[in-house]
Amino acid sequence: MKWKSPRTVAAAGTATAVLLLVAAPSSAQTPSPDDNPLLLPDDLRAPVAMVEPSLLSATGTVTVSLELADPSLSEAVGDDAKQDGPALSPDQQRTHVAELERSQAAVLDEISSLGAEEVITTQLASNLVVVDVDASRVLELAQLPEVTRVLPVTDFELDLAETVPHIGAAALQDNPGLTGDGVAVAVLDTGIDYTHARFGGDGTQAAYKAAYGTSVNDPANTTRDGLFPTAKVVEGFDFLGEGWPTTDPAPDPDPIDCGPSGTPAPCTGGHGSHVSSIIAGNNGVAPGADLYAYKVCSSVSTSCDGVAILQAIEAALDPNGDGDIDDAVDVINLSLGAPYGQVENPSSGATANAVRMGVVVVASAGNSADKPYITGSPSSTPEVISVAQTHVPSALHFNLTATEPADIADVYTNTNTVEWAPITDGFEGQVRYGSTEAERLGCFVDENGEPSDQDTGVSPYPAGFFDGQVAFLDRGLCAISFKVHNAAEAGAVGVVVANNAPGEAPAFSFGGPDPFNELQTIIVGLEVGDALRTGLATGEPVRVSVDPDDATPLVNSLVSTSSRGPSVSEVAIKPDVGAPGASLSAEAGSGTGETAFGGTSGAAPMVVGSVALLLEAYPDRTPLEIKSVLMNTGETEVFINPGTRPGDLAEITRIGGGEVRVDDAHASTTAAWSAEDKSAGLSFGYHSLSRPSVLSKPVTIHNYSDQLRVYRLEAGFRHDDDAASGAVRLIVLPRVVVRPGGSAEVPVIMTIDPRKLPDWVLDGGPNGANGPLLQENELDGYLTISGGGDQVHMPWHVLPDRSSDVRTPDSVRLGNGSANATLFNAALSQHTGSAEVFGLTGTSPQLPDSALPGEGDGFAVVDLAAVGVRSDGEVLQFGFNTHGQRAHPNAPAEFQVLIDNDQDGSPDWLVFNRDLSLGTGDGRNAVFVNEIGTNTATPFFFTEANLNSANAILTVPLAEVGLAAGDQFDFDVNGADWYFTGEVTDSIEDMTFTVGQPRFASDATVEVPAFSPTRLAITEVDGGAEASPSQSGLLLMWRDGLTGAEAATITVR
Repeated sequence: MKWKSPRTVAAAGTATAVLLLVAAPSSAQTPSPDDNPLLLPDDLRAPVAMVEPSLLSATGTVTVSLELADPSLSEAVGDDAKQDGPALSPDQQRTHVAELERSQAAVLDEISSLGAEEVITTQLASNLVVVDVDASRVLELAQLPEVTRVLPVTDFELDLAETVPHIGAAALQDNPGLTGDGVAVAVLDTGIDYTHARFGGDGTQAAYKAAYGTSVNDPANTTRDGLFPTAKVVEGFDFLGEGWPTTDPAPDPDPIDCGPSGTPAPCTGGHGSHVSSIIAGNNGVAPGADLYAYKVCSSVSTSCDGVAILQAIEAALDPNGDGDIDDAVDVINLSLGAPYGQVENPSSGATANAVRMGVVVVASAGNSADKPYITGSPSSTPEVISVAQTHVPSALHFNLTATEPADIADVYTNTNTVEWAPITDGFEGQVRYGSTEAERLGCFVDENGEPSDQDTGVSPYPAGFFDGQVAFLDRGLCAISFKVHNAAEAGAVGVVVANNAPGEAPAFSFGGPDPFNELQTIIVGLEVGDALRTGLATGEPVRVSVDPDDATPLVNSLVSTSSRGPSVSEVAIKPDVGAPGASLSAEAGSGTGETAFGGTSGAAPMVVGSVALLLEAYPDRTPLEIKSVLMNTGETEVFINPGTRPGDLAEITRIGGGEVRVDDAHASTTAAWSAEDKSAGLSFGYHSLSRPSVLSKPVTIHNYSDQLRVYRLEAGFRHDDDAASGAVRLIVLPRVVVRPGGSAEVPVIMTIDPRKLPDWVLDGGPNGANGPLLQENELDGYLTISGGGDQVHMPWHVLPDRSSDVRTPDSVRLGNGSANATLFNAALSQHTGSAEVFGLTGTSPQLPDSALPGEGDGFAVVDLAAVGVRSDGEVLQFGFNTHGQRAHPNAPAEFQVLIDNDQDGSPDWLVFNRDLSLGTGDGRNAVFVNEIGTNTATPFFFTEANLNSANAILTVPLAEVGLAAGDQFDFDVNGADWYFTGEVTDSIEDMTFTVGQPRFASDATVEVPAFSPTRLAITEVDGGAEASPSQSGLLLMWRDGLTGAEAATITVR
């Protein structure tokens, strides 16, 4: 079975040879399954549903966007056009749009013969033609001379009384009376309930029903009926209708939000009303701002449509649709995103263009927790303001205390709570843990009594199952709120939910049912759940309690679910700032009701409102200036979790410039930024270093005052141990003079001594979700700039990797069946080079730059360089090296091995790597085995892959792919872009290997001390040429090699 690939490359020789340790025994051997640290625990080695492998090359109708060569209007009018004036007059703008429309019409006419049907066209943010077309014709579209890229369309997921004063907004509303008056804010979300009292509506159920109707199918929600627009929600459009994604999009002019409190299921809306209420409701951050409601997210699910987002950005740049940008909004809010955000995402390209034109764009960082690189797009776009979530001032951390049995009696601090089932007066009691999977999960059950992820209305518990006891439940399968509801209905006095992944205990959003039976709930970490299970296994009663008096204030600290950076594409500081979520805000369909609304979805609108206040005060400032002053003046004393890690400051890749203080931003007459980084952050990026290095970045300091300023500069570290290591030094001018109303550019120089760096500890397998581990290798801090009564700061960050620099021969010649390869490590870092040695079975040349994606292109290229194989005992390992690194193995690459173990020309097994959840939900990358023709895959081992690496090792048990020692099999390997397109982008094919009989053998590992030549012995294996004819030499995969030199191939002649 062959998957479609833009290009395929023949293997070196004709087959792959697994490296077997026969001729040169070594103490370092490929571990067997029983003692392999990469082996998954038993509870994770369960078959899971997977997308049929044939979908990696799409069939049937697909939606694609064609990027055309001419510049969009936002590009044509020039940078900061809203502030400085566009380069084109209004008539010229309309002419430009008309010319784009004519060229787009010509393209549509040309491709109609291919069966392509128009979905939308865009001219303002991007010059795109979006069409539905049969997948088999996509490559023909790419051949058109007018088309520069063929891009897939990506969908996304949705991510006050005390919070408005906390960020300083109330102070500005009081004096000087800023409200965001005259500032236009576009909210791309589920719509807005413009009848709610917070938006100046009547605030009655009758008013809502008149506007929305009584169900998602009511035609009232498709027409304006004289009820919309309003004085507050001045314009908008519904790009989806009410049924998407279960039905096709059905756009209509009424962007009313579907409120579950006023509309029966399947209505699940309300998100956009919450967001908009925080921004500009009558008690919001900027109550004077005008709202533009663009509905791009579903009324019946948490999905947001990529096409609709592009349409909405287009509409926000020209709300009246007259073809020029004089009415473009000032700010766009996107409380949505896709984890592991990359600049290739189409939304990133459109938002970047909007910012360059002069529109401030703010987006949620995401709610994927403290995992490396998981910050979502479009917030990961350099120009966009990415927002982390901090706690509201009244938030508390509660502990779980176990009092019996004595062996587990302790105070457990790795806990979290949920807003929709809060701890109030606490609870105490004996723990009950069900005996069946259904009872332990607590989800609703189907007609067969099996746990379901749906609200079937059938509880897994008989009446009174938990009477007077504490329900102990496992995370998994369904919404946590389903579990809590069912436990409450069964008589529990409290709920303890154990996380199923290592790390901090997360919080969870509400997922139903309606009506909901609320019960006090505490979430505990995986290790806490294991402790409780240990206690239960003794047969003795387990008693736990939650005491509300034993609580720690969480003000000025991060919410554990807030996504961590740095960004995947640039290894840059993200998020940029933080803000409290969980504000009480408008509940759609309720008239006057308000509920807590959390996550970074609730934090981003706090920043959008802050931007509106600043733009009212300073309408001529550019998006970079607004972003910078918010980062410059944020509160930096933000902690990780005072309950679990007291005194530990949040890392820069979690909080950026700090928690927003808009009053300080307004008062500051100084701002500082890096034009190179499009931010007030100094992101020095990832660097593999074998010798001392010097990096430099220019910083712009702007003096808004009418006085000459002398600024003092001082660089500091976030963490004392980083400063004490001496590995990194920042060199800045001690003083800088800046004229009134002027700017000065100064260099910030960084020196790195790799000899003082710690060893690299970051991997994407067992530690792929371990955000705190990132601190072992990253260094960060703030550059402080003081003068004229102002003190501003710029966060800085670098991720240096102490590396070896091993030189290897290109080839060796056998003499009497053996040879030695001399390896030399020229690393001034004094770091010993360490390599895993594989039999080299295939190589592939590097693709030209013209084949690689750019900003917003909507695809990724996995460019294979070399592949090798080895076996030992009961396992088989495949080593992949690529042209170009991946920040994290979870995205966007997937490596595939197609094994034909009966050599009949059709593969029997697919081995591939992916996030353990088969999506992006876990953070740890694992190796899955799928028997081709079935729809389940089973993970057995974690993927062996460092962060920021071009290498990956896939380990699989021989028996699980139907192989044993002495068996010969054929195989192909693919590199696939699973994240954007599902397409195979490179292949090495037609390889053959015999388990246990390579052509050439060597040690499985080799270590090369600095400046100490080392010999690697290579021997020819009897019968290996026939058994494993594809092996042409050795593939050495350096665990700590320099960028671009993480692998070496040695041809054996």
